[in-house]
Amino acid sequence: MNNKTTEQVTPPELRNPDGKGGFGEHPENINAGGRPKNSERYDYWFQYFKDMRYGEFLLLEKEDKSEWPTAKVDSYNRYKKIRELKEFQEIANRTEGMPHQTIKQEFDDEITEIEFRLKK
Repeated sequence: MNNKTTEQVTPPELRNPDGKGGFGEHPENINAGGRPKNSERYDYWFQYFKDMRYGEFLLLEKEDKSEWPTAKVDSYNRYKKIRELKEFQEIANRTEGMPHQTIKQEFDDEITEIEFRLKK
């Protein structure tokens, strides 16, 4: 446990006298939110393509994709297949969330007791 009083704490100007290291020298490493950057997230690109006008999306076919992030390329290729039902469901579930599912159980006999056992 650290029990230093305010008088014992090193003053800011002496904590790193050379000023080397940290985000000051490498601001590209800052990730304040703790999440991957948007360019690295599949759900971002799925949402990005979903929000596009259809004509804009068709124009992407002619673009050079060699400079695109991998997540964008993969999402674009997947989004092109959205006319297939399984692909549509997968992308819709990722951008809109899974639909609510109701489970209904019917029993022939009346249940009077339920027993739970934990395995060791």
